[in-house]
Amino acid sequence: MADLGSNMVDKSAFVLGLLVSVAEARAALVEEGGIPVLVEIVEVGTQRQKEIAVAILLQLCEDCLAYRTMVAREGAIPPLVALSQTGTSRAKQKVKNLHTRNYPLHQCPHYFILHLEIL
Repeated sequence: MADLGSNMVDKSAFVLGLLVSVAEARAALVEEGGIPVLVEIVEVGTQRQKEIAVAILLQLCEDCLAYRTMVAREGAIPPLVALSQTGTSRAKQKVKNLHTRNYPLHQCPHYFILHLEIL
């Protein structure tokens, strides 16, 4: 997935999107350095790749404070905000879903919530 020039990014992102519903797969994704790759895809991938990457980030952020913190610290906020404004309607909805999960304030870095508030 890290080789954005390859034709395997769409396929591997799709498969990862299916696997990320399993806790062990989420842990492996994080351990293998997948968060920076997903953030890069949100920044420079195709529209379809961006949609898949946001969906994966959403699943990572759902149940784990540590993963939410890692995603925010990796710099995901600016590209997510940009995608919420310029992406496809499907991508915009996925970014909105990240925002509307209403994570308790004590479980999210304050900058994560503040940046998503503008959505």
